[in-house]
Amino acid sequence: MADNRKYDSGAQKRRKRKEKEHRAKESTNKMPKLTGFFKPVSRDGGETSLSPAPQTLSYANTGTKIPPEPLTVTESVAGLASVESESVEAGSSSADGKTTVDPYSTDPAHWGEIDESVRAYWAERGPESCQNMNVGFQASERVYKHQKRHFSKSHFKRKMLNGEHIERPWLLYSPSTGAAFCFACRIFSNANTQSNFETVSVTGTASGRIDTELQKQFESECSYWTEVLRRVVSVVKFLAERGLALRGASDKFGRTDNGNYLGILELISEFDPFLKSHIEKYGNAGSGKPSYLSSQTCEEFIQLMGDRVLSEIVSEVKMAKYFSISVDSTPDVAHVDQLTLVLRYVSPEGHSQERFLKFLPIESHTGEALCASVLKVLEEMGIDIANCRGQCYDDAANMSGVYKGLQARMKELNPLVEWVPCAAHTLNLVGVNSVNCCFETADFFQFVQNLFNFCSKSTARWKVVTDGLQPNANKRIETLKSLSNTGWAAHADATQAVHINYLETAFMCTFWHSILQRFEKASAALQSVELDLCTAVDLVGSLREYIGGLRDQFDRFESQAKKLSPTVSQAYRVTGRRSKTPKTFFGESATSEVDLSAQQKFSTSVFILVVVDRLLSEINRRYIAYDNLNNTFGFLNNFSGVTVPELRNKASHLQSKYSADLEMDFVEEIVQFKDFIRDKG
Repeated sequence: MADNRKYDSGAQKRRKRKEKEHRAKESTNKMPKLTGFFKPVSRDGGETSLSPAPQTLSYANTGTKIPPEPLTVTESVAGLASVESESVEAGSSSADGKTTVDPYSTDPAHWGEIDESVRAYWAERGPESCQNMNVGFQASERVYKHQKRHFSKSHFKRKMLNGEHIERPWLLYSPSTGAAFCFACRIFSNANTQSNFETVSVTGTASGRIDTELQKQFESECSYWTEVLRRVVSVVKFLAERGLALRGASDKFGRTDNGNYLGILELISEFDPFLKSHIEKYGNAGSGKPSYLSSQTCEEFIQLMGDRVLSEIVSEVKMAKYFSISVDSTPDVAHVDQLTLVLRYVSPEGHSQERFLKFLPIESHTGEALCASVLKVLEEMGIDIANCRGQCYDDAANMSGVYKGLQARMKELNPLVEWVPCAAHTLNLVGVNSVNCCFETADFFQFVQNLFNFCSKSTARWKVVTDGLQPNANKRIETLKSLSNTGWAAHADATQAVHINYLETAFMCTFWHSILQRFEKASAALQSVELDLCTAVDLVGSLREYIGGLRDQFDRFESQAKKLSPTVSQAYRVTGRRSKTPKTFFGESATSEVDLSAQQKFSTSVFILVVVDRLLSEINRRYIAYDNLNNTFGFLNNFSGVTVPELRNKASHLQSKYSADLEMDFVEEIVQFKDFIRDKG
């Protein structure tokens, strides 16, 4: 059977829809507005009107005044509901095509003359609310030399030579005129304006609502637990900053073994009635009843604080753009090797910051594995390795190796990552490498350690040792000390109180005491927080010169060794080896073997050829690494000692090396800066 139903055409449906919308609009306009039924109470107790004072609008080019359109309900209660509504759409025009004046429009071209209320309105909201970044820019299109040009969204940012983008939050765009404005200049263009821009927060009251009591109860509960959490966070932060343990053997209040966290809360409660009443009510309530005093709360807060600190550090690094890395590994108490990752950067205030990032468990110590671990952490945190400009490690082969070390692999990824040997490890490894290559020196320090072990195991033997020692200039007795396994400069204390019978051992004691005293002072200076590159080069260089001058001081050390104690022998021990007579072959003349005395053998085979030369070799290798960096960057710390031609040459070399980071006028800026600081000084 055929379907005889009739359907409306598309035109008929559209016409009916328009008629329905028209009837709904007329019905809405006939309804009385909400603002006519009540008047809000102002802060001083008087009644105020929700509608702002009527403002006179005018056409742009005529003096005709027109009353403003009535505000909607949303606009009337904007201060109560914190809803920002625009009364006129950006780029709106009057009936005759002329732009109207609306100081609250997002189009800065419509603001007209700015008064105090409008100035406070936009100062509170800021330029972000009226930048018009996401609108069309057709109105700005202009023809310039037969070429169409227009405003672009890219103008709200400036791209630097090194790829960094600088925001322009002050820039505004007018969709109606296609013009650009400066926010500060637009609202503060009157030079005689003296305004107070304190932001006043206006909040509405909830009187008259059916859930007023529930709202008050809710706010009271929120306030109560907020005060509890404020005290908990303060205690957790106090203990975490100082690296103190939080928990004890017990989780109960009132016990002496409940740990630092609960103990400090008990201490504060003696002077805080609010916390005291909370502990009495919820302290030992047990599981199932919230108290926010449990160990789970502590761990959660520590995790949140750690995440927030890490987020702030990463944010600062990204803001600074350039950074350097420092890594080192050490096993923890659980025998898991932990890689420590530290970043160093310059804050916006111009201060150098060194921030610990995280511990990273590692299983391999090869340069390839360490490089992969570092890159993985940087990638997870969104830090670009291309912005890394420095790396600092110790002188171990897996770190400092020129082919497969960590520093070499990082340079393959970014050639601008300069390697700086760790100043704190420099002298320590110099001493270790120098001693291990000489049997006599290694035997001497082993003897010092054995002597300490022998005397310290018995109080009677220790008393014999201390009774035979004399106080020093500070009226302190230098006793025997154990050798340090990590700090080589600490050997200086161990050799200070040793008095030996054999001349060789006495010589070693005198010689190494002199060397280690210099090492200890230099190592302490190299570990200073205020150390700069120039000072490090000078310290290592002066120590190198001092050691080099000891090659001709054998007789002085020998004389001091003989005077060290009356029991010291005046001659070196002579080994009982027979002199070898080399076999003479056909055509060779018989030559007698040179027979060196015990003193000459000790001087050449131990003192000069092994100890002094090895010390010089190790310290010279590290000095060259520091000196190369000083030649590149040292002039930045010594403007007064560099002439203008030298300054231009060094600055030009630095600019060519970092051409992607430094502008072409860097050389002239450095020369001008030299004159600037000279005038300031």
